[in-house]
Parts: sequence; structure tokens; C-alpha cells
Amino acid sequence: MNNINILPQWFIIIYVILIGLCCGSFLNVVILRGLSGENFIFSRSKCPKCNHQLTWYMNIPLLSYIFLKGKCAFCKEHISIQYPLVELSCAILFYATYAVFGLTLKTLFLWIILALFLAIAATDILKTVIIDTHAYILTVAGILFNTLNLGYTTAINSIIGAIAGFLTMEILAHLGTIFLKHRAFGEGDSLIALGLGAIFGFKILLIILPLSILIQAITSLPILACEEFKNKNLKLFLSYIFVFLSLFIVVFINTCPNFNPKIYILVVIPVCILLLYALKNILDDLKHKKNILEKNENQKESVFKLLPFGPSLIISAILTIFYLDKIKEIILNFIY
Repeated sequence: MNNINILPQWFIIIYVILIGLCCGSFLNVVILRGLSGENFIFSRSKCPKCNHQLTWYMNIPLLSYIFLKGKCAFCKEHISIQYPLVELSCAILFYATYAVFGLTLKTLFLWIILALFLAIAATDILKTVIIDTHAYILTVAGILFNTLNLGYTTAINSIIGAIAGFLTMEILAHLGTIFLKHRAFGEGDSLIALGLGAIFGFKILLIILPLSILIQAITSLPILACEEFKNKNLKLFLSYIFVFLSLFIVVFINTCPNFNPKIYILVVIPVCILLLYALKNILDDLKHKKNILEKNENQKESVFKLLPFGPSLIISAILTIFYLDKIKEIILNFIY
């Protein structure tokens, strides 16, 4: 590391970003071939539309997509925006990790963990599938991370956190059967919690889970509102919009340092009354949908249209890596 420190800062930054771009390119292969079941080590890169093998200069991370204008050089079909997004996201995360933690062994482990985060989130978004192997590797990496005293807890607590994380998500998922007649979370979400518990330990996981539910609500509520707007259900549309806005009001009040307590009372009381009314409308709608499910189990997909929960877990974990102290401060301000 001492030899690395004599290199110019700009050179190290460029090097880290290039590593991130290359890892992102490899992740795209892992993601797509993991979903298709193809071998991602020995098979050569090819266009997913025309299956034509790609030359080396068509595989340059980010640049190839730009130069080809987002189209295959052979069949001229559009290349998925996933490719540059994953590559760019990986480069940004790698640079952010270096900027916060420097060139250390901890950074190397966090790069591996963040790369797995991207792969897991991408497969969940694309096909609502979590590839078990990715979650198991994440769990092993988390335990090793803490065994080497690089992480957030001890090796024993890492193992306990993994088991507790998995069991917590399974319990929450099965509670969903009481209200919705099916699991509240997918089995893959329990595997993600297994990995996150191994990385952070159960105490920090208790921060990640509520944060992920908040992120899920913020991302899902506008989509649900749009669905009700299309269905011309004004009452439910306004209910979802109001719950969405209430979340921002609560966050603003608890993060604004100079918020007047008198205004707090004037804002909170009417917001709570309207929020209860909005939640009643949403619960009534859920009961109606539950009755539909009881009559016809095959209508599950058309009745419940929600985003996968895995990406919210991953986003909250990434935020925890970089902003754990700030998140703890906000929680303490909220409580006290």
C-alpha cells in the first residue's frame, strides 16, 4: 500500500473507476447468463438478439455502448440500457468506496460485496428472481469480512445475524398469508437478509429492514397511485398520493434542525387524521383484493402489482455502508 500511495491521486482514481467499469461489464454477463443458465466463464460474448459473437472492441465497458449508439453492430437491434447502467453503477460504487475507506483490505471486500449487491438487485428487477448462489457467496463473504475484523461485528455475531436475518424475513413473509393469502416477501428476500445479517450483524439489520420498507413505500406508492389513476379510482389514487407525501413530511420534520415545535403540532394532527383515512381506504381495497384471491388464486399477478422488495433491501444496505452514523443520528432524533 505504501508504494501505491506515491502514485498521483488522479491516476488512482482513474484506475479505480476502470476497475469498476470492467467489473460492471463482467457483472452483466453474470446477471444475464445466471438467469438463462448459460456458462459465463467459457462462453464468448454474443448479441442476445441475433446471437452473433462480439469482437473485443464491442466489449469495451460503457464506451462500446456509446460508440454503437445503443445498437448491435450486426442486427441493429437496441442494446438493453442495463449494460451501461450496471457498468456505471459499479464504477460509481467502487470510487465511492475508495473515497471513503481508501485503498485498504476493507475496500476490497466491500467491492466484492457491492458487486454482489448489484447482481442480486439486477436479477430481481429483471425477472423477480434471486439466484441462490449469489446470496450464499454474499453470506460467506460477510462472515469472512467480520472474521478478519474488517466489518461491523464479530464472527459469531455475523453467523447469528445471518440466521436471525433469514428467520425474521421468513416470519414476516408468512405473516403476509394472514392478510394477503400469499407471502408478503419472496423466498429470495429471505436469502438477501441471510447475506445482510452476515455482513452487518442483527443489530444493524434492524436498521436496514425498516429503512428498506421506507424505500419500498417511496418507490411503490407512486406506481400504485398511477395504477388507480388509470383505473379511474380517484379515492384510492388520492389515498396513495397522500401516504406518499406523508412520508416526506415525516422525514422533513425529523431531519430539519430548526423546525418550530408549534408548527409541528399544527402539521402533525391534520396529517395524522388524513393519513388514517387514507390508510383505511387502502386497507379496504386490500380486503377486497383478498376476497378476489380467495375466489381465484390465479389472479394474484393481476391483483397485486408491487415492485420486488430485493432492490430496496440492497439500496438500504448500500446507504448503511456509507451513511451508517448519519442514519443512526436521524433515528435518534426521531425517537427523542
